[in-house]
Amino acid sequence: MAGILDGIKVIEVASMAAAPNATVILADLGAEVIKVEPLSGDPWRYGHMTPGLPPSKVAWTTYIQNRTKKSVAMNLKAPEAQEALLKLAATADVFLTNSPHPVQKALKHTYEDIKAVNPTIVYASINGFGKAGPDKDAPGFDATAWYARTGIMEELRPKDGGPTALPVGVGDLGTASTLAGAVLAGLFHRERTGQGSEVFTSLMHNGLWANSCMTQAALVGTPPMAKYALDEWPNPVSGGRFKTKDGRYVIIMEINPNNIGNLRDAFGADHLKGDERFATPQSRMQNAKALFDEMQSIVEQHDLSVVKERLQAFAVNFSVAQTTEENTRDEHMIANGCFPEVEGAEGIRTVDSPMHIFAEGYEKVKPQRPPAVGEHTVSELTGVGFSEADIKAMAEAKAIGLPK
Repeated sequence: MAGILDGIKVIEVASMAAAPNATVILADLGAEVIKVEPLSGDPWRYGHMTPGLPPSKVAWTTYIQNRTKKSVAMNLKAPEAQEALLKLAATADVFLTNSPHPVQKALKHTYEDIKAVNPTIVYASINGFGKAGPDKDAPGFDATAWYARTGIMEELRPKDGGPTALPVGVGDLGTASTLAGAVLAGLFHRERTGQGSEVFTSLMHNGLWANSCMTQAALVGTPPMAKYALDEWPNPVSGGRFKTKDGRYVIIMEINPNNIGNLRDAFGADHLKGDERFATPQSRMQNAKALFDEMQSIVEQHDLSVVKERLQAFAVNFSVAQTTEENTRDEHMIANGCFPEVEGAEGIRTVDSPMHIFAEGYEKVKPQRPPAVGEHTVSELTGVGFSEADIKAMAEAKAIGLPK
């Protein structure tokens, strides 16, 4: 069966994470994605060597960023490469880039440049801080534009503690989903009207959207949310975090006040029955510290395996603070197809993109091995009319890169 975007060609001129991950989503849905990257490759191909990340001989960043794509290596500072890019764009349905606007202008791939050769193109772009304002051309990463600038970093800062580092790519990957969705809307608009369009998002705006609950509170004049130590949380049965005997954590989320009995009975805490301090939602709020202490004193007597078993047996709403490595062995995640094998990659699994479209006759494309840098330079340029002599001359001029 075909992917639902079968027949859609995407040209990607992008590096690092958010934009390339948007095209991974499109590729997973069946689009042909041609990645145009520098002769040395997209720098994030080498992200596994980044100081601070766990050392690895496997270039794992390329599996989440470049799988199921083709690679054309170009030096877009060269006029010959700019000409070749426009010829590729003329055959495409989507052109997607995260080049800053000054770079788009300098390297001849603005919306106007691409529209001139392909009036019905869906031109998708992304930057750090948006299209207007004093910071519109500032470099943006998810740690800066998505996390720090938008209040999320401060919201997650623990009481009396310093800021917490953002896990790698968290803001980028969510933003990628937004951009992919915008592309799908652009394609729908073209299908309905025959017209191309420009679609856009920014890391900053996605961070604000992720933090929209607290931002909306601020917009109506509500003071900032107070910070709490674990034992100060005002409602331990809804959002309380508890440490087990073996040093793990669980979070309890019982929104329904009538379910307090389930939580009590899970641990046989009969001594709390009839305790007026915890009889009503109001009294529990007034005695939150005492309730936390009672719950923590019970949880800390048991290892995580016992805590999980008892909470599940009594249908308590909770979750373990699971490690990333544990995700890879999570039976439920595996059952939902979250970690498909990459074809041609010797058993390596990857993370499935989160967009699912169930339609008769279609299915998601199985992840394919990430291409080598420039692996498809010859075939793609030949396909838009360049001769072998043309390609050889451009390669000698270092305007394009050939597979090694």
